[in-house]
This record gives sequence, structure tokens and C-alpha cells, in this order.
Amino acid sequence: MSVRMPTPRSARANIAVPFLPGNTVHEMKVNTARPHTLVYGIGGPSVTPLKQTGSLISEKSQIPKLDFSVAVLDKLSDPFHRFNMSARATTFDEKQDMKLSARNTYRPAIEPAWLKHDRQVLRFNAYFQEPVHENPKESHRIRACTILFYLEDGTMMVSEPKIENSGIPQGTFVKRHRIPKQNDPKGSFFSYEDLRVGMTISLYSRSFRIVSCDEFTRSFYYQMMGEVMEEDQEPPVDSFHAEQLEETSVPSDRSAILADFREYSKVALGGARKNEKLQQYMENDRKVLRFHCYWDDSTKYGTRMYYTLHYYLADDTIEILENISRNAGRDPYPVFWKRSSLRKNPFVSPVPGMVEPAADIYRPEDLVVGEVIDVMGRSIFLYDCDDFTRDFFQQYSGYEQASIKIDHPKLVHVKLSYPPHNGFGSEEDSLANCKRLTPRPPPRDMKKFMTDGDKVLRFEASMSNGLPSDGVRRFVVAISAADEHVSVWELKQRNSGYSEGKFASKSKKQNPATAKPFKLQDFYVGAVVEVSAVPFYLLAADEAALIYMEENKRDFPYSNAALVASKLLDMRETLRQADGLVGCMDLQELAQDQFGIQLVSHELITLARAYGVHIDLPLERMSVDTRALLVAIR
Repeated sequence: MSVRMPTPRSARANIAVPFLPGNTVHEMKVNTARPHTLVYGIGGPSVTPLKQTGSLISEKSQIPKLDFSVAVLDKLSDPFHRFNMSARATTFDEKQDMKLSARNTYRPAIEPAWLKHDRQVLRFNAYFQEPVHENPKESHRIRACTILFYLEDGTMMVSEPKIENSGIPQGTFVKRHRIPKQNDPKGSFFSYEDLRVGMTISLYSRSFRIVSCDEFTRSFYYQMMGEVMEEDQEPPVDSFHAEQLEETSVPSDRSAILADFREYSKVALGGARKNEKLQQYMENDRKVLRFHCYWDDSTKYGTRMYYTLHYYLADDTIEILENISRNAGRDPYPVFWKRSSLRKNPFVSPVPGMVEPAADIYRPEDLVVGEVIDVMGRSIFLYDCDDFTRDFFQQYSGYEQASIKIDHPKLVHVKLSYPPHNGFGSEEDSLANCKRLTPRPPPRDMKKFMTDGDKVLRFEASMSNGLPSDGVRRFVVAISAADEHVSVWELKQRNSGYSEGKFASKSKKQNPATAKPFKLQDFYVGAVVEVSAVPFYLLAADEAALIYMEENKRDFPYSNAALVASKLLDMRETLRQADGLVGCMDLQELAQDQFGIQLVSHELITLARAYGVHIDLPLERMSVDTRALLVAIR
């Protein structure tokens, strides 16, 4: 029976035994206890080092002994020894506060550099000159760099800002480390004391000229060393950068096209689009300038158009809205200029793909009340703005916007005029065709037609055109009381050369003096009426006409005897002296010459019919009784 031996663990413990399969060597340990120093005893836990011999523990730690003297035992026998109030006990919160205070306020008496100057970096701007070979335009090039000195460990770093499409490897020029000084036998390193504005330092056989530094670096040198740093210097400009500055100072159309093409290529490859106006948008979002303006349209059917101009400060766009009044007759499209940039130099490309000039858009400083802006050839005048716009200009440029009062023209409602009468039918019938699609007969005053339908006012008249041949002609002018239609007939006169008959047919006739149809009040003895372009002087009236006018004396003031007598109030003394009959013509002459009172022929007839005699005779033979007239005047 064979016994299987375990795999040997080590062949170095016993070299005499060959390291062959089936052979093994074990280290037999007498004591396998783990060494420890924490011992619990009667007096509580204690830490005692163990004495070791090789790898085995030879002795155990001694158990601490307690003092069991009589004095100690007497004190412990009293249970109130736990409540010792000779001193104030420290609470748990106070112990915690003491720990936190000690932890937070602990600082070494002498601070190391990594603690005292933690995250403090001195920044210098420098340049070095690099020769350029085989180039007829330039012999050297100035390369700007930034020197960083870390105060916490005295390391330095030199980096060069990257310039797009420069063709030169740029970025970190010298990595961060402690740079040794050249030609120094002691092998010292650069420190902050070796860096100054205006100095030239040599780093790895390359000379760097320090021209400026930041504000923290200046304050550090002033506080630590009491030294005021020199003023910043301008780095020299080589021929290459001078040519670039000259090209960028005068922007060309080709550079703008190339910039747009580069941006398109970047976006097409998955890059992000530049948002150059993000800061402007964040600061001026929902801030809008509001101006009131108008445009005088000087075309044939033009008028003054009023607008409201909105300038959005977030993106420098302009919106113009029309203020359309009620019943203006215009289409309800209030947007005159859609929100977009308004160019001072509008350009329309005749052929697609042509190069457009650089856009010169309106800015807030271009919008001033009282001035004119050009919108696609229209001169828009700004005459007022709101309070927010005034406050903005006061803060933005210190300019106070004015307010111009505009006298709005009075709106006149223009109505369509009706066409003139063509002579066929009555004027009312022709006018009814213009007012309605289905003509209706003109309305009639039936009450007046029933009461005054058979009453006609007739007057004897003569032509008042100044022709001797027409002076002998006599006419009858009649006007109907029901519908105020006028007609004229000529009377037969012997050897006049004119035949009798109708001169003007009965119809509504226009009074040239009032541009309205004739009224009953326009006819009285002594009046001049124009019918068919012929003036007629009314010489007399028939009895029926006089009676009708006297009955309706409210409508005919010349037939009101009391009203006519009141006009002679100033003539009482003269009439009292006359004391009898006075001829109508003498009374008219007396009132006109001495008192300036105008009396028409119809008024004389009214006085003679009321207060006189011979009322059936012509006017030249009528008389007025002064005594009856004085009684009426009183």
C-alpha cells in the first residue's frame, strides 16, 4: 500500500532532501498563537509590547496591578464618589466643538510653500524672435508666449497661444518643471526673484523678452518685495503680422466669403454653430424699443400712413406695423415690415450667386425722434416713443428723446354724389333709381296734400335781366303749396312780339341762391327768383296768395303785420307828427332815409292791408293810417 505525499511547499528548508516528486518537508511549529499587544485585565485594557524570540512568543505581557490600599477602598466604598462636583463637567457638545475647532484652526507656525501659495501663479507675457530662412518677404518672426511661475513648488511653464492655420506647432513650449539657470556653477533654478517686466531670460538657449504681466503678479511683487513693476510694453510687430493686420483692417468680400465657407464646412462636418450674440440675447431678451412714426404717401391717391416701429435689442431686428383706422378701406394686413434686420444700403441681386456688399443695418443710435429713416425707398418720420425707450436712451447714450406733437388732419367723410338730373321725369323719381335697386316712388306728405292740395300762390312778375325789350313782358309765377312745384306762364302783351303760353313747366326747381329746391318762403312781393336761368322780379300777388300767407304768418314773416310794425318802433314821433294817411312809397322812403330801416314791397302791402286803405289798388296808390299803426306799435 503506497502513501500519497503532499506537494512539497519549499525545498530550501532542508537541502539534503531532494526536490523530487513524493518527497516533502514541513516546518513543525510548536506555538501557533498570533502576537498581540492589547491585554484586558482587572484594571481595564492596556497596551504592552510583547517580547519575541525569533518567530515565537516567549513571554506574556504582565497584568497591570491595582492599588488596593485602605484609603482607596474607603473612597470607593462610598457610591457618591461618582458625583464629584468640585469642578464643572464638560458636556458632549462642548467636547465635539473643541474637536472641530482644533481641527479647523490648526495651522503650522511656519507655513510651507505648498500651503502658503496654494494655487497662486505668476503670469508673464513674453516673446522670442525666430529666424526665417529663404523668404524674401521676412527675415524673422515674433512669437508671443506666456510664462507661468507656480509659487507652490517653484516650477515654470511656457506656452504659446495657438493661431488657426499658422502652420507652426504651437501650444506647450516648455512643460512644467523647475528650470535650471544656464551658466550657473551652483546649478540653481529660476525663482520669482529672477522674473521682471522688461528683463530678458534664457531658457534652454532661447531668449525670452518679458513685456507685461497681470494685476495679481504686480500686487504680489509689491506686497512681498515692496517693488513696483514696470509698465507694460508692446511687443514688436514683424512684417508677417503687419501684413495680416493690414488685410484685416480693410475687410474684403473674398474674406467674408471664405469665412462663410469655413463656417459651413465646420457645421457640415458635425461642428457646432457659433452663437456670437448669445450674451446680447441673455442681457436684452424681451426688451423692445417702441417708436411712433408716419409716412406721407405723395402718390395720386396717397395719404398719411401711421406706423408703430419695434426695435428688438436682443438681435437688432426691426418690425414695423401699420395702424389702420376703422373703415379705412385697406386690406387687414398690419405688418408693413416683417421682423428682420433693416439695412441702410438695401441690395437686390439681379442674378443669383452674385456677391452682395456688407450689410449696414440700423442700430439704436440711428433711431432719433425728429429724424427720417429709409425703409425700401419710403421716408419714415419718427415723431414719438414710449417711456421705456426714453429711459433706455438716457442710460445707453445720455440722450433725451423728444416728443413731436402731430396735428392730425380732420377726418372728412366723403360721400358719393348723385348724378345730375337728366331732364326726364321729376328729379325725385330719378333720384330713387340711384338709391335703390328696385325704384320706389318718392314719399309724399299726405296731410299737407289733403289740406293744401288746391292752393296755389300766384305772383305777377317781370324779367329782371336789364333788356329794354324784355321790360314790357309780364309773367305769372305760381308755386303749389302742397308740393312746392314752380311753374311760369307768359301773359299776352300787345305788340310785344312774344306769344303767350307756358314758359316753364310745373316741377321742382333749384334755387341758385341756396342750391336747394325753392320753398314757399322764397316767394314774396319784391323778391327776385331765377327760374330756368331767367331772373324774375315779383311785382304783385293775387288775393288768394296774400290771404294764405297772412293765415300762415309764422312761416311768412313778411305777412306778419305785428312783426313788421315792431320794426318801426323808432319812428313813433315821426308817425305821430304825420297824424293821418301816409303813402306806402313815402313811408318806405322815410324809413330808409331817416332811420335806415329796410322795408320790402310785401311788408308795405301787409301794413296797408292791416292799417290802411285802398287795399285793392296798386302799391303806389296804397296808404297807411298812422294812428292805427301807432296803436299797433304800442
